[in-house]
Amino acid sequence: AAAIVGTNIGGWQVLEPWITPSLFYRFLGNTQNEGIGIDQYTFCEQLGPEWGNQVLRDHWDNWVRESDIKGLADRGVEIVRLPIGDWTLKPYGPYVGCTDGAADKVQWLLDTAEKYNIKVLLDVHALKGSQNGFDNSGQALNFEWIDDNNFHHWEIQAANWIGDWNNWTWSYDNINQDNIDWAYDNVDKILDRWGSHPALYAIEPVNEPWWNTPRDTLVKFYQDVRALIQEKAPEVTFVFHNAFDYSTSWNSMFADDDHDKVVMDHHFYQAWGADKGTAQAYCDDYNYGLSAANDIKYDVWIGEWSLALDTCAMWLGGFNDNNSDLVNECEMVDCPFTYMPEATGTDFDRTVAELGPFGSNKRSI
Repeated sequence: AAAIVGTNIGGWQVLEPWITPSLFYRFLGNTQNEGIGIDQYTFCEQLGPEWGNQVLRDHWDNWVRESDIKGLADRGVEIVRLPIGDWTLKPYGPYVGCTDGAADKVQWLLDTAEKYNIKVLLDVHALKGSQNGFDNSGQALNFEWIDDNNFHHWEIQAANWIGDWNNWTWSYDNINQDNIDWAYDNVDKILDRWGSHPALYAIEPVNEPWWNTPRDTLVKFYQDVRALIQEKAPEVTFVFHNAFDYSTSWNSMFADDDHDKVVMDHHFYQAWGADKGTAQAYCDDYNYGLSAANDIKYDVWIGEWSLALDTCAMWLGGFNDNNSDLVNECEMVDCPFTYMPEATGTDFDRTVAELGPFGSNKRSI
């Protein structure tokens, strides 16, 4: 299969503190009683439906503009992967009111992409209950305060979309069929709203379900979603994330004569782990990963790819809570300033040495 050149529109519809740190400056210095936002769920929870929506609307209007889409087209980008939340068409909890207008902005991006002849992969990046416990799932689970200025998350990480995760038994206590049905219905509504849009090229029903996700349950979900897409929008490609298992074990999910318009999404990062020492060593790893695709019977897309070879990015592991040791020595630079209008943009006191609250890893770069 021919290569297709694409990129992500990250941090726009699903907030991630490391992508737009200035959006989260407003929580620096807060205590337990004041509360903080560390992901989209708690961001909306803390700001409330009206103020949260005003801030998000300014964010949507300023983080991605038509000139950005034109710039991608000028650089030869053929497809963009657009992460969205399952609240876009079905708001719930703190998303009600806070995310009003999100669907209109997705519509705008599809229309603008069509104008510049760019295809769109709609990627459901965030599901109710969290499919991986990361902030990029909409809700970083679990989260607990230790005292007024310290919290922990990574030691008690859980992903509760597909069921109730038990950190004591390191297994799921049950399967949450209601959440699975919710995710299926979310794709159904996406197809009803955008299934015939000329720019829509593919749908990915869940981003990065974590490695502990029960495989049989996930496979059944994938099979059901693909059948739904075939029924409602047969020209749309079905993309599935491999739950961090880049192996031929997925080849049995669909029959050898029945995997047209099926793509495996693999995320190829080398920032985590030991420093490989030389550029050639990193290139060799990439080549090994790319050659492994020859054994996968589906087309393989590297849905997320980065040349970043370190974990130096501010809040890469979460708001004031980086979870990885530094692979290399990092260079300190000024924190970015806001891209938002004065009414909704914020900064922090840049004269102090540090501002909490802090995650328990004490790696808040």
